[in-house]
Amino acid sequence: MTERTEILKRLQVIQNQINEKNFFKELLREEIQKRKAELQSKKTFSEKKHQELLTIQKEIDRKDLDLKSDEEKIKKFNIQLNSIKNNKEYSALRSEISSKEADKSLSEDEILNLMTRLEATEKEYKESTKGLKQDEGKLEELLQSATRDLEKADEEIDTLKNSCTKYSNSLDSSTLQQFNRLSNTKGKSAIVEVIDNACSGCSMNITLQTLNLLMSGKNLVICPNCQRILFLN
Repeated sequence: MTERTEILKRLQVIQNQINEKNFFKELLREEIQKRKAELQSKKTFSEKKHQELLTIQKEIDRKDLDLKSDEEKIKKFNIQLNSIKNNKEYSALRSEISSKEADKSLSEDEILNLMTRLEATEKEYKESTKGLKQDEGKLEELLQSATRDLEKADEEIDTLKNSCTKYSNSLDSSTLQQFNRLSNTKGKSAIVEVIDNACSGCSMNITLQTLNLLMSGKNLVICPNCQRILFLN
């Protein structure tokens, strides 16, 4: 195997390592965004339940005022009954009292329903806030850990890129261009080994002539089927 082929193999290994570290960085960023979105969703739900609590409580307070108003009016009307001597006025006032008592009964039922809603919503609110502090702490830990990991990955990528540059500079421009083009199209297998007289990239058998060219080591040998660079160990 020629020195040029060995350099290409090393370049491929280095480039694959760079790609893996970039992929790791992307996964880490996605995980952070996912955790942030989940936490924000919980906060939004918690705030929604808090607003519901305030709204229900305001409605209960309003209904309480209506109830007290009806009770005061019923009390006032009952006092007035004792001083009325006209049957028509008495009947009219009794009808008014009955109407207010019906309003009072309706208000009491509505308050009872609102209290039930308030209790259920308060339970949901407490459950939604219970894990928020813990989730915020876990996210902060993840951010700190991710920052360290990303910085380390960047340092390692810089080191790998320096090695990549060193090897690239030792190749002629034609070979480097061909390798870079194949790296862009074939990914991590721009240069592949011939195993059992077949290209390990596409499994196509190679000819005796191609095998002789590989053994001579004078020129780059390309797989006629998949166009990858071939080498023999």
